[in-house]
Amino acid sequence: MKYTYHHQLAFLPTLAIAMLVSLQAFALEPLPKGIKVVGLEARPASIEIDGRFSYRQVLISGKLEGGDSLDLTRHATVTTTGDVVKVSADGQVSPVADGSGEVVYTFGDQSIRIPTKVTGYNEVRPISFVKDVQPVLSRMGCNQGTCHGAKDGKGGFKLSLRGYDAIYDHRALTDDIGSRRFNRAAPDQSLMLLKATGSVPHVGGVRTEVDSSYYELVRTWISQGVKLDLDAPRVTHIEVYPVNPIVPLEAMTQQITVKAFYTDGSTRDVTREAFIESGNIEVIEASPSGLLTTLRRGEAPVLVRYEGAYAATTIICMGDRTGFAWQSMPEYNYIDGLVDKKLQQMKILPSELCTDDEFVRRVYIDLTGLPPTSTQVTEFLADTRDSKTKREALVDQLVGSREYVEHWTNKWSDLLQVNRKFLGEEGSVALRNWIKESIATNKPYNQFAYEVLTASGSNVENPPAAYYKTLRDPASLMENTTHLFLAVRFNCNKCHDHPFERWTQDQYYQLSAYFAQVGRKEDPMYAGQKIGGSAVEGAAPLVEVIYDTGSGEVTHDRTQQVSPPSFPYQHGDLAKSAASRREELAHWITSKDNQYFAKSYVNRLWGYLFGVGIIEPIDDIRAGNPPTNPALLDAMAVDFIENKFDVQHMLRTICKSRTYQLSIRSNKWNEDDTINYSHAIPRRLPAEVLFDAIHQATGAKAKLNGVPVGFRAAQLPDAGVSDPFLDDFGKPVRESACECERSSGMVLGPVLKLINGPTVAEAIGDPVSELNKLVASETDDNKLIDEIFLRFLARKPTESERNLGIAALKGPADEVTTAKQKLADYEAGLSAKQAAWETAIGQPVVWQTLKPADMTSSHAATKFAAREDHSVLVSGDPGQETYMLKFPVDMSNFTGLKLEALADDSLPAKGPGRAQNGNFVLSELAVTVTPDSDPAKTIAVPLTAVMADFNQESWHVAGAVDNNPTSGWAVSPKFGENHYALFKAAPAEAIQGKCTITVTMTFNFQDQKHCLGAFRLSTTGSSTPLDAASLPADLAKLLAVPAAERTEEQKQQLVAIYKSRDADFVRLSSELQLAENQMKNARMIGVQDLAWALINNPAFLFNR
Repeated sequence: MKYTYHHQLAFLPTLAIAMLVSLQAFALEPLPKGIKVVGLEARPASIEIDGRFSYRQVLISGKLEGGDSLDLTRHATVTTTGDVVKVSADGQVSPVADGSGEVVYTFGDQSIRIPTKVTGYNEVRPISFVKDVQPVLSRMGCNQGTCHGAKDGKGGFKLSLRGYDAIYDHRALTDDIGSRRFNRAAPDQSLMLLKATGSVPHVGGVRTEVDSSYYELVRTWISQGVKLDLDAPRVTHIEVYPVNPIVPLEAMTQQITVKAFYTDGSTRDVTREAFIESGNIEVIEASPSGLLTTLRRGEAPVLVRYEGAYAATTIICMGDRTGFAWQSMPEYNYIDGLVDKKLQQMKILPSELCTDDEFVRRVYIDLTGLPPTSTQVTEFLADTRDSKTKREALVDQLVGSREYVEHWTNKWSDLLQVNRKFLGEEGSVALRNWIKESIATNKPYNQFAYEVLTASGSNVENPPAAYYKTLRDPASLMENTTHLFLAVRFNCNKCHDHPFERWTQDQYYQLSAYFAQVGRKEDPMYAGQKIGGSAVEGAAPLVEVIYDTGSGEVTHDRTQQVSPPSFPYQHGDLAKSAASRREELAHWITSKDNQYFAKSYVNRLWGYLFGVGIIEPIDDIRAGNPPTNPALLDAMAVDFIENKFDVQHMLRTICKSRTYQLSIRSNKWNEDDTINYSHAIPRRLPAEVLFDAIHQATGAKAKLNGVPVGFRAAQLPDAGVSDPFLDDFGKPVRESACECERSSGMVLGPVLKLINGPTVAEAIGDPVSELNKLVASETDDNKLIDEIFLRFLARKPTESERNLGIAALKGPADEVTTAKQKLADYEAGLSAKQAAWETAIGQPVVWQTLKPADMTSSHAATKFAAREDHSVLVSGDPGQETYMLKFPVDMSNFTGLKLEALADDSLPAKGPGRAQNGNFVLSELAVTVTPDSDPAKTIAVPLTAVMADFNQESWHVAGAVDNNPTSGWAVSPKFGENHYALFKAAPAEAIQGKCTITVTMTFNFQDQKHCLGAFRLSTTGSSTPLDAASLPADLAKLLAVPAAERTEEQKQQLVAIYKSRDADFVRLSSELQLAENQMKNARMIGVQDLAWALINNPAFLFNR
């Protein structure tokens, strides 16, 4: 019998309207032009179907010239003989009668015959709730997290999530609401079927149809008495086929099949019941029927799950690679061969090797956390040995060096949470020193982990025991341990079976039981000393003794029964029976036979050195997150084990590979590759490395709180000793073992710290830094520029860079000329301005205080309180914020604004700022006006600073209205006093009548605390100069003399007074003075400017 598309669609086992295979799914995608199919292959090669509810998914592959293949299941014409089966358009073979026959697929001049046999079609066999019904409920979506599998169920009906608890689900179905969900006498009237088919209202919609095989299966189970069969065979594992298929082009499809294997040895095709999900929806999308559609070139994992079993495959969409030709490359070690094999499969050409200067900087930073010194770069580049030989020698030199030890100690201090919050200063220092000794002696990784997991005694005398002081309950210990040493995330299966992995809820509590017998008691040497504590949780002893109690169990949250200790998977290398539970677990975890232990750590090392793991994230191994190069990961794990878990050996092996040494420069064939290591990927320097690199390049001594001057950031003893720069650049807080605690992005806040933050400024400006000493000692400008580039970028400058550097040395001279011209241009109009000022100076200025109607801040913790005198008091934890205040007024003119910064006893140091010393930095002040008559209209009011009663050095009031977020008005050291500033207002148009004035005050200072704490705002419409409120006696005496009768000396005195009150003249004069001062140290300033530019260059910020 020959089937057309419409015939086949009629026979599909409908799951639900939402699950119907769409017309789009059957639309045939175009095949690649010019292909020649030389043969067909069918899987399975023969079909045996036993029972009316069984089926087989067929996959027809076309063999092409050249050895490639593609999926032709939907392209080939299908016919059957024997009338025993029907075949859907996408290749599902279902029984219609007992007997034998053939399914014949034809494509072009190629055909293939599949022998077919059907048995048991007419037999009424027992339907298993566990093996048959629950998978159907899952496929119809009944027990999913968005439906009845939700925490509290839906509509008063709850099932276990994804059917992990058969007993609970059977009781919910058969016992709830008086067993009314089933009608054994009239199964079709069962509420379960009526709702699922939409025959009665159902919030979840139609989930199946009356003529579907799923409906018939559930109906049969009901008619057989809704029996529960807990002894039914369970799924042991599933297999997905094809394994890692390659699809030629975008917009093509690939059918996959899923077979389940059961405890009784039987198998079943479960392609339609399995859940198939794309791990990268930008590369492929998956349909419920197992049909995958490619969207663009790339590779993506596909996760398949069925009844608690999981499997994965990776789909490769090759895309158009016309013209590609593989070029063999030298293999430095086995890593290169395995990487190249994958690249050849993906038709990717690797980049060329990086240059020697790129390599020396890269390997120093990766292995030691420090860039090379200029001397180290020069010596390496001058080495006349061939590049491969001297690179390998450098790797050997760096691995195990003092700088290496500090760098890798810092990494493990993150992972083991060296944090005085949990351990106190004594415990933190002791644990870090133990880690440092372990790194320095190259302690085998399995021994290192074993010592952590089995540590007993005082956490100061035996520091790895601190692991059990930081983590204080069995569940937390289990979750952290599996995450840290196996890269397996067990926390998702605490409340139910893991939704995306094979781990069960039972295994969660069984594994936790290994930590149930850990005891803690106060170390008598530190009796009475406590750490931590809150209203919720009591304080813990500062130092504790860890021991095995020999008793203690874990209670299963769902069953409320004791969970005996048991491993979630087995291997043959187990501890002796007399071992404690912790010793049993530690032996099991650190065994060479543990499938995750060695593999997880070599993947971490690879991720640290390449910026992306073979499994990424590097601490998340699971079926749905397969390695991008499984053979490479396996080979590295074997190498690690065979070399007795020697970490230094693995680092040498990786760094000596050609793959590690590839350039960041891509080519036509690898420019879109991010996961196959065909070229290096630039990585932003981690916080501590960046901090240390800045100080190493400038030769300045680092000054970190709580440690001696010159300490590296990588040497900080624990998370309690930190720095705002390190925090901004992602230094982890060490409160979990997750690699996600460290951030490596580039966002606005940290970028501003590089541009104008104190860390960079102090390092560059340090008068005793090596950089500034170099200016004095090296008189040759060319050599000076060479040395600076070697220090910062580990290379000499290009010719254009050298010219720019030399120009920077001469930069201040140009700045002086520019500043003089600006001041001269301003002075040309000064006489007219002074005359107008003299005319109006004697008239009084009348100020009207503004009463706030609305006050808000961009920082949620900030609170405002308006007082009777119309002043505003600010409270709450300050932040980097912007105040916005609205004032209703009735005015006839708007010529000036007065800001009073007020002292107050409630503020730090009596204010007027909210910083600890009482200061503030007003970065920007802006005003707009909205007329009541036209609420949609906003009138801009540009402001010009006139004067302030006091200006902090370098923080003049003009900086508050210069549109520069890095400048501003401040008043140090005059704290605890009232201050004021006057601003000339120049509205874009006349303002009269009732309106609302909106004042915006922005505070950008880097510590995020320098905000105003108490203030008052006033306006005036006076035409009198704003600073004319009170005339000093000397000024009044001068003004009393008619202009025509003033002596030359009096004229000059008056000019000097006016200039001192003209904010723009003061600003321009200050700029000229600064430029002239810089001119005196032109060469040093130029070097500092060049250093600043290089620090802010991606070549410095990233390891390339």
